Amino acid sequence: METISALLAAGAAFGLSYLIGRSLTASTLLVTLGGLASGLGFAILFFVLTVTIGHLMPGLFEPWFVGVHFIGLAVVAPVLGAAIAALTHRHVERVDAARLPF
Repeated sequence: METISALLAAGAAFGLSYLIGRSLTASTLLVTLGGLASGLGFAILFFVLTVTIGHLMPGLFEPWFVGVHFIGLAVVAPVLGAAIAALTHRHVERVDAARLPF
C-alpha cells in the first residue's frame, strides 16, 4: 500500500513538472526550480496524507515503510522533477524556434 501511494505521488510530481516545463515561458532556471518544488511538495504531501490516514485507520500503513518511501521521494522526486521540467522546457523552446520563418 505504501509503495502504491509513493508511486502515485511520484507520478503526480513528474506530471506536474512536465506541465510546468511545457507551459511556463520563463527562464530555464525558474522552470527548474518549479520542477524541484513540485517534487518536494508531492513528497511532503505523500508523508502528511499517509500519516493522517494511518492515524485514522490503524494497521493500514506500515510506519517503517512510510518513512523509507518518504526519504526516497524526498531525494529522488525533486531531482527528477527539476530534470523533467528543464528538459521539457528546452524541448519546447527548440520546437518553437524551429517554427520561426527566419
